[in-house]
Amino acid sequence: MPLQPWKTLSSRDVIRDRWLRVRADRVEIAPGHVLDPFFILEEPEWVHTVALGPTGAVLLVRQYRHPVGRFTWELPGGIADPGEELLAAAQRELREETGATAPRWEPVAAAHPNPARLNNRIHGFLATGAVVSGPPEPDAAEALESAWFPIADVFGLIRRGEFSQANHIALFYLTLDHLGWLAPRPPSTADAGLSSTSVPGNDSAPAPSP
Repeated sequence: MPLQPWKTLSSRDVIRDRWLRVRADRVEIAPGHVLDPFFILEEPEWVHTVALGPTGAVLLVRQYRHPVGRFTWELPGGIADPGEELLAAAQRELREETGATAPRWEPVAAAHPNPARLNNRIHGFLATGAVVSGPPEPDAAEALESAWFPIADVFGLIRRGEFSQANHIALFYLTLDHLGWLAPRPPSTADAGLSSTSVPGNDSAPAPSP
C-alpha cells in the first residue's frame, strides 16, 4: 500500500505562551489506527548566518545553554518576528548579537530542524564582507560573546564538541559546499573499492579560507 499522510482528527493547545507552544493532535496514522495524543512543538521560523569577514574568518557567538548545562559556540541568529522578512530577520539578529553588518547577503538553504516534532524551518544565509560596525544589542534574556575564527578552527570546535548545535553544523557545511570549498566525494566508496580513510579529501581536512 502506498504511504499516506496522517489525518488530523482534532487539535488542542497544551501550552501556549511567549516561550513555548505545544499542540496535541489526535491523528489517524492508518485506517482504523488512531494515535492520541501526538505532540507537536510549534515554532516560528529560525534564521542563522554564516558571516565571513574580509579575510574569510567566520563570526560566531558563544552563550550558555541551560538544557545541556554548558557554553556553546553557534552561528548568530534567532527567530523571525511575525510578518518579518527572513533576510531582514537574519540581518537584525547578526547586528543585535554581534554588532556586525555585511554588504553582501544570499540565502543558502532552508530545512526542517526536526520534522518529527517541530513544524518550522531553519533558514541559512551567507553574509560576506562582514565587519563589526557597532556594539551588540542582545535581548534582555541573552548574555553572549562573539569572536572571529578561521575556517580551520571552526572544524576544530566541531570535533571537540564546542560547536555542537547540529542544525548550525549542517548550515556551516552547506555554506562551505555553496561556496565550493568542500572537496568532492565519489558517489560510493564501496563501489570504488576504497575505504573511507583512503578517499582523497575524506580525512576531515579543513576547507581553505578564501
